[in-house]
Amino acid sequence: MQDYKNLATEIIAEFKKQGVDACDVYIVNGSQFNSTIRLGQIEKLQQSISKGLGMRIFKNDATALTYTTDFTDKSVKNLVKETMEIVKVSGADKFNGLAPKEFLGTYNGNLMLFDESLAKLTPEKKIEMAKAAEDAGRSFDKRITNTRGTNWFDGAFQLTLANSDGFVGQYKSTTASLNVNLMAEENGIKQTDGWFTFNRFVNKLDSPKAVGEEAARRTIAKLGGKKVKSQTAPIVIDRLVASQIVGWVFGAASGRSIYRKSSFLVDKIGTDIASPLISIMDDATIADGPASRPFDAEGVKSSQVSVVENGILKNYVCDAYSARRLNLKPSGNAARSYQSNPGVGSTNLYIKNGASDPKEIIKGVKSGLYVTSLFGFGFNGVTGDVSQGANGFWIENGELTYPVQEITLAGNLLKLLKNITMVGNDLSFKFGGSASPTLLISEATIGGA
Repeated sequence: MQDYKNLATEIIAEFKKQGVDACDVYIVNGSQFNSTIRLGQIEKLQQSISKGLGMRIFKNDATALTYTTDFTDKSVKNLVKETMEIVKVSGADKFNGLAPKEFLGTYNGNLMLFDESLAKLTPEKKIEMAKAAEDAGRSFDKRITNTRGTNWFDGAFQLTLANSDGFVGQYKSTTASLNVNLMAEENGIKQTDGWFTFNRFVNKLDSPKAVGEEAARRTIAKLGGKKVKSQTAPIVIDRLVASQIVGWVFGAASGRSIYRKSSFLVDKIGTDIASPLISIMDDATIADGPASRPFDAEGVKSSQVSVVENGILKNYVCDAYSARRLNLKPSGNAARSYQSNPGVGSTNLYIKNGASDPKEIIKGVKSGLYVTSLFGFGFNGVTGDVSQGANGFWIENGELTYPVQEITLAGNLLKLLKNITMVGNDLSFKFGGSASPTLLISEATIGGA
């Protein structure tokens, strides 16, 4: 991949000549491969190289952002001129600006972000792995009757960031994933589900056979689903579902939500918002972490951020703008594309491991629900109210019995978090940047038949 540090610093120098108060340049370039197989045939095959450049300037408390995919001298010079014109008509905001200089830097640990072997993997081999995964799923059980497609995706990217305070940073990263989606049918009733594997390194992916077979198991397990009556009962939250819940907490703790007074966590720093068993971290420094990086989108050095510690809300997560609005320090959570201004985003966000085996958690439930999926948009970040469609399995005397469908989980997130009485020891980042162990909520409202 071409090195664009010189281009970035040249643009910075030009803006300084033009008299801006501050500026930064954000460049992303890379390649990606995306293919979908269905019933053994290629349905989609895309291989692309892309690049984009965003330039952001500040003058008299006003800001302007422009971007381009054309890196020619003429295009860049015209964009610099255009940016200078836009800032003249932009509104002033005293909270605008770069991240404070003392927070800029690059985490120097080995983050293991780039897989050199990915470039050696041929398109034919990628398609072969996708077909093998689909074949493994389809042949696993005669009740697997169709497929919704098997997808292979990989990408290699480089990010370059420079600003007028002297920061110049660059890093490369890779990602690869294999996703199998199947359909099962029994007694005229159809169900769909799937499974996937994800990692920065190809040799750390689960085998195609393992992914396909797990997709089949999960799809078949949903056959024969029943409704349950509305009730209050304990619920066990599968770790994949729990990762969604930790994302809700992060969104509510975002400095952008806090300064707008649009979060149920406003004025909650130092108060208990969850069970003492719950500690939530956002850590961009985990080696081989799905969302690790040496610095954030404003050049703030990556670190570990404690969001919740033993149930107590410890920190809001901020980019430079929201930090200024709240009179806080930036937490290293700025996120952006080359086309946008920074906002707040998570990195490796997780609930810390507990001490309980997930199987033992289920065994301890006399009658309750094991939740394997949530769907819909039933979370209100302003109030914390939850009303989500859910699927799962009913637990009787510590055993998973039959699949449950067409139910709703309702309540308030603060109450649900405080009702967590067991935390599993099965935390894993195999499934993405947000992660959690299995959780037991002692009491929750289930809306059913």
